[in-house]
Formats: sequence, structure tokens, C-alpha cells
Amino acid sequence: MRHPHFHSKNYGGARPGSGRKKIGKSKALRITLPDADWEHIDGLIASGRVASYAEYFRELHESSLTKFLEV
Repeated sequence: MRHPHFHSKNYGGARPGSGRKKIGKSKALRITLPDADWEHIDGLIASGRVASYAEYFRELHESSLTKFLEV
């Protein structure tokens, strides 16, 4: 039996509006690049310039959209 002092019926569980907010739709993707390119990206992540592969490719995508929209 749970002790009422430590647990209540509002403890835990899903709540509306909680959790990480979605930034878009996820799709599985496999990218083949030369080892030197992966090493460069890994270096950017290790240095803290980007947090992850996902962030690197999102930033790359955003910069390419800006480039194509300027034309």
C-alpha cells in the first residue's frame, strides 16, 4: 500500500501540454557521405558548434532554403 504522504492521484502520468514540443514530422533517412565529411561533422558536434547530426542537417537545410529563395 502506498503512503498517502508521498503519493497522490495527481502523481505521474501523461498530462495535456507536457513533454517536448514537436518541431515537425520525423522520417527515417540514410545518408552516405565520405569519411572526411563525417569526421568534419563529428568535429562540429564535439566542439559544440552543433548539438547533433539532426541539428547539423536542419541548419544545412535552412541555409539552403534561404539560398534558393534569394534566386
